[in-house]
Amino acid sequence: MTKTEKSFTDHFTDFSKKNISDFILYNSGIECCEASYSYGPKRRDYHFIHFVKEGKGLLEIDNEKIEVHKNQLFIVPANMVSTYTADKHNPWEYAWIGFLGIESENFVQTLIQNSKLGYVLDCTDAKIYENRINDITELTQNNQASFFKINSIMYDIFGTLLNEYPTAHDTHKPSVSFQAKRYMELHYYDDIQISDIANTICVNANYLSTIFRKEIGITPKIYLTNLKIHKAKKILCETDDPISLVANSVGFSNALSFSKFFKKEVGTSPSEFRKVNKSHG
Repeated sequence: MTKTEKSFTDHFTDFSKKNISDFILYNSGIECCEASYSYGPKRRDYHFIHFVKEGKGLLEIDNEKIEVHKNQLFIVPANMVSTYTADKHNPWEYAWIGFLGIESENFVQTLIQNSKLGYVLDCTDAKIYENRINDITELTQNNQASFFKINSIMYDIFGTLLNEYPTAHDTHKPSVSFQAKRYMELHYYDDIQISDIANTICVNANYLSTIFRKEIGITPKIYLTNLKIHKAKKILCETDDPISLVANSVGFSNALSFSKFFKKEVGTSPSEFRKVNKSHG
């Protein structure tokens, strides 16, 4: 078992809006685990970092088992399956923070690339991070004022953390695939082509498609299509905007071309999709 001393989850911001923010807190807390307490295996939609202030435990991730002890942190990227288990003789106590957003993947990869253990790094004093996370848990109201205060604390935490690894942070350049994904996530509402993305990040379009498919598993065109469909479905389900406005919001100049595109990908027209899905909302 585990005892959660304090925790906070941001309910002020919709999860869908968190995904398109640059960097935003998802949750945080402070925990003291009982001997041999294990959590997982589990996959999450957000990244998280645990700062171990006392004791030790075992992290299992990416077919690796890594021991983690006092004044170390472990990182679990979004959508990776992990299990972590407190030591049976000296169970760990840790503070943790979960976060997401367009820039968050770059931050996580910066830390991981600086680690000799892949997902585990030393930190000068985990208590420093616990104190700042404690400040977050003290802000118990989920309102706009707390939202800004909490995210300012989160930025302070990550700024402090990157100060411990300045070389990796200063020299790291996002991968071609990451830059392409970020561009699409920021410009899906424009009528962009794969050639536009390639030109923006200064690579050949064929090279972009090849490396993107190798690293992400699908082509940039399919990724962009999926992104536009996801955004369109959200607008259709959550608003009464006319189809022409929905079309403009996902990069189509007119409702007819958007409707043809949507029906081809989803199997139903935008109006029919809205009718069925809003009735369940």
